[in-house]
Amino acid sequence: MPRRVATLCALASAAIAFGCGGEDERAPASSSPPPAATAGTTPARTVAPPTAAQSRARRVAALRPPVVRRPIELTAERRRETVAYAMRHYGLRTDELVGPHVIVQHYTATRDFASTYAIFASNEPDVELNELPGLCVQFVVDRDGTIYQLAPVTFLCRHTVGLNYTAIGIEHVGSSDEQVLSNAAQMRASLRLTRWLRCRSHIAVKDVIGHSESLGSRYHRENVARLKEQTHADWSRASMQDYRRRLAGRGPC
Repeated sequence: MPRRVATLCALASAAIAFGCGGEDERAPASSSPPPAATAGTTPARTVAPPTAAQSRARRVAALRPPVVRRPIELTAERRRETVAYAMRHYGLRTDELVGPHVIVQHYTATRDFASTYAIFASNEPDVELNELPGLCVQFVVDRDGTIYQLAPVTFLCRHTVGLNYTAIGIEHVGSSDEQVLSNAAQMRASLRLTRWLRCRSHIAVKDVIGHSESLGSRYHRENVARLKEQTHADWSRASMQDYRRRLAGRGPC
């Protein structure tokens, strides 16, 4: 009898095990634990979604227009003169523009970029106020739409009395507001540059002004008595209303 049972067990070992012993008594495959990770395999990483600040930074970076760098020389002497200027006019011992609140639009009254660049590169007293350091803006938009950067956005440039401590300056090669407003290539570049700068520094559309509007800016401050009412006629209020309307039409930040 035992010999017969052994024979039956041998014949049925592929399908049945009734206490016969051997590997057919292992648990079904469905109850087996999952295989261990292969040596050297890196577990999948969970990527955290970007924060609101990161998402905004990416949107702002995408707004940046093409810019050609043509830096003027910011010598140690020019920087010292800028600090002295900031002390006289604003009571600030610095040559830095920190957290700008205003963007001021100008036109150059020059024939081309080369002559414009020469004025700002030359650290000479200006003919109007006879002060040092020389005149300066951060950006110039040429007639063909090329944007030139002359100074870092973080440098305090002399372009608008009463606002230089907190204003980014943009010059447009041309002789009138109307000439710039009617130039499609120049306006596309100007609006794109201004939108990027205002979004970068959280500047409101209403604080994008023409030079002629400087005295009405909520950020205007001037310590030199003879200059408290000083301004220029370029970019009139009517021209800037048109400009701000076009800028707002470009969309929010």
